[in-house]
Amino acid sequence: MDFFEKSIIELQNKRPLFHSEDDLKLALAFIIKEINLEFEIRLERPVELEMISRNGKKIIVRAPIDIIVIDINGNSYPIELKYKTRKTNIIINDENYLLAEHGAQDVGRYSFRKDIYRIENYKSKNLNYKYGYVLILTNDNAYFEKNVFEKNNFNKHFSFHNNALLNRFDLSWNYTKMDKTKFTLNKDSVWYNIDSQEHWTCKKEYFYKLDLLKDYEITWKDFSIIENTTFKYCLIKIE
Repeated sequence: MDFFEKSIIELQNKRPLFHSEDDLKLALAFIIKEINLEFEIRLERPVELEMISRNGKKIIVRAPIDIIVIDINGNSYPIELKYKTRKTNIIINDENYLLAEHGAQDVGRYSFRKDIYRIENYKSKNLNYKYGYVLILTNDNAYFEKNVFEKNNFNKHFSFHNNALLNRFDLSWNYTKMDKTKFTLNKDSVWYNIDSQEHWTCKKEYFYKLDLLKDYEITWKDFSIIENTTFKYCLIKIE
């Protein structure tokens, strides 16, 4: 068990849930530092990564990595986090947790894969890379239960429910669902409507081609159960 897996276990013992993704990020960073005093921690450190659009165009994107851990030998461990919640109100030790309804699971699934791609990309550009992580914590069963997800929808190919195999090859958005009476495909692989407006999946942020270096087997584990609300997490280690 490495330092990050130990940190998650320690976090489970201290914090069963969080107000927001920033709350999770800060709490996790504190735990890592607490049990590894020699480590340096960087939050929201910006890096430049090369992204490739679905029509083959390359672009350098400057964006932050949620947490970067640096050990005493200068090795770096980048970590990307996601905290996706269903709306609920939970009180623990007089602290009121008003969790938001994030929804948009289609974007959440795509973004999870993009986080893995970004860590792999970071790996290829940094000689001091040791290994990295992508972590998602959620009480939204649409992410981890297959029977909730089994629909022929746009984000079908981005599912990472429990026991799924995240294919290394990006199968793209499920355009068999596209209404061909309203949208047409142009030579740049972009779907436009009659008013020449791009379909939302063809806009810059969601138009990246996210081929990975390997397949990833998906496993979800319990993080906490509070007032009949179950939080689960999925952790991907990128070695």
